[in-house]
Amino acid sequence: MATIFTGGEKHKIYKKTTKGGKGKLGDIMVNHPTTDNGKWDTINLTKKAKAKTVKQGEIASKKWHKQNPHKKIKK
Repeated sequence: MATIFTGGEKHKIYKKTTKGGKGKLGDIMVNHPTTDNGKWDTINLTKKAKAKTVKQGEIASKKWHKQNPHKKIKK
């Protein structure tokens, strides 16, 4: 398991070891533990980014956030 900070929030990237929830056993998953992102709270990186290891999942998450930066909301 790895914890990274990218895109302005914390991400936990791990290899799935339980049967419950999204994904299959052995899939690489990313979770946003500090905020509730609804449908995107847990993402299967094996499906979305073809990640086969946690390290590849880290790289995919960082790459996605670099290509899709959050826009600041003006008040």
